[in-house]
Amino acid sequence: MKLKRLVACGATALAVVATCVGTATPAGAASVSCTARYEPKVYPSGYVVNTVYYCDSWQKAPVYGRTFASQHSWMYAGSNWYTCQIRIPAHQNPVTHNADGSANQNDWWLFTLADESVEGGPGYWGYLPATYIAQGDNWQRVPGVPDC
Repeated sequence: MKLKRLVACGATALAVVATCVGTATPAGAASVSCTARYEPKVYPSGYVVNTVYYCDSWQKAPVYGRTFASQHSWMYAGSNWYTCQIRIPAHQNPVTHNADGSANQNDWWLFTLADESVEGGPGYWGYLPATYIAQGDNWQRVPGVPDC
C-alpha cells in the first residue's frame, strides 16, 4: 500500500520533507479513503458538481488532457480535490516508486482542475494518475472517489 512511503526519509506523520518529495508519503499521514466535502465546482461545459473528494498526493503530479497523450498541467503535492475517477486500461498511469523501491502501477485516473499549466500559467481541467495518490493500492480504484 502506498501509505508506507517517507518512512525511509525519517519524516513524521504530518511533516512535508522537501528532500523526500518523489519518494513517498509518511506512513499514517493519509486516511484510508479520500474525504468528501460539499464544495461546488463548475466544469468547463457548465455542469456543476457539488461534492468533491480530497485525497493526498505525495509529490507534484502531472495532469493530462482528454486523450491522455500529453501532459498539460501540474498538481502540487498535498491534499487536493477531485470530482470523480475513471478506469482506462488502454492508458496506464506513469509508474511511481516507493522509498523501498516497489512500484506503484494503476490505470485509474482522477478528474480535477490542476494547479499550474506546464507553461507556468493557471492549470487546466484534466486527469491525474492514481499512482500519485496516497490512498489505494496497485490496480485498484482510489477509495472514496466515485466513477465519472
